[in-house]
Amino acid sequence: MEATVYPSGTTVNDRYLLEKKLGSDGQVYKAHDKYLDRTVAIKLLDPTSGGEPQPWDEARRLEQLRSTFIVPVLNADIVLNSDLRYIITPLMVHGDLETLAHSEGLPVSLAVRFGHQIAAGIDTVHASGMVHRDIKPANALLDGDNVLVSDLAFCNILDEDGRAPRNGSWCTLAPEAALENGWCSIATDVYSLAATVFFLLSGEYPVNHRLPRAEQQTKIAVGQVRDISDLAPHVPRSVATVIRRGLGLNPATRHATAADFGNALATSLGHRRDWFRVRHEGHVYCAESTAIRGRGALGVCSEPLGEREVTIRAFHLPTGRAVSGVAVRSVRNSSIPASLRSFFAAL
Repeated sequence: MEATVYPSGTTVNDRYLLEKKLGSDGQVYKAHDKYLDRTVAIKLLDPTSGGEPQPWDEARRLEQLRSTFIVPVLNADIVLNSDLRYIITPLMVHGDLETLAHSEGLPVSLAVRFGHQIAAGIDTVHASGMVHRDIKPANALLDGDNVLVSDLAFCNILDEDGRAPRNGSWCTLAPEAALENGWCSIATDVYSLAATVFFLLSGEYPVNHRLPRAEQQTKIAVGQVRDISDLAPHVPRSVATVIRRGLGLNPATRHATAADFGNALATSLGHRRDWFRVRHEGHVYCAESTAIRGRGALGVCSEPLGEREVTIRAFHLPTGRAVSGVAVRSVRNSSIPASLRSFFAAL
């Protein structure tokens, strides 16, 4: 059943005047707070399919969440005489990380920094006794040089076993939450963090989101995810190792906390070159790096050599002069990811 779209002019609890719907999905609206005379964002959430209105025990905790990396919750309550919940936050207008990274991904250092910030925000949620249950790039909003975790309406208090009802988006859903009788936990949030950073680095999700939903669910449930090093061979091995651990099929093998994941990610890059993918017409895979510690900027390009091979070369930017000691290679198409990884590692 499709969610109701509320028209402009609808008033929630005689306070919030809906102005327009934001985005193509979800129930988020730009609204005017008549009490405080300010523009806000309101998300409406119907957690049940009927029955008597239920209390929302998470509401007070959401209002008390404070972090540099969380969109502040101004109000959380239930619409009068209904079970329709709402959450009020400032209106964020600078976009989200899914939009920013959807094409080629972000420079490695920026993806790592944003991933660390998201993890810090999620760790605050966990410290309050809740789990987020829908971590994904679209729920990380840009705010100057930082990103803020948003869409807190699905946060749920953990039970005595450390679990909460299953929820999430297929693009970053953990295996144990993909099952029909599944659940969410701190470990599922850690998985979703890793899947989010996977997207920031590559512009793709661990499981191809273009596949039919049933096929996605099957692949997620059995841990059949793509390797970040195949989709983004410019990502250093140390960073890829952190992502792989976070995406582990077994929750017990993942990082124990969101903070553990964020700290491992933040220290993984070290003083390595900061590569980012670029697109050159007719080329297979290209990336560039900025100058680092006195070493100049470099580029790597792989160009088709007939139908079954490519030529890989490294060169200085902006001159195009070949990098000394790094020979041009011709490799078969099936060996492109592995050859590119060794190329980047040598530079």
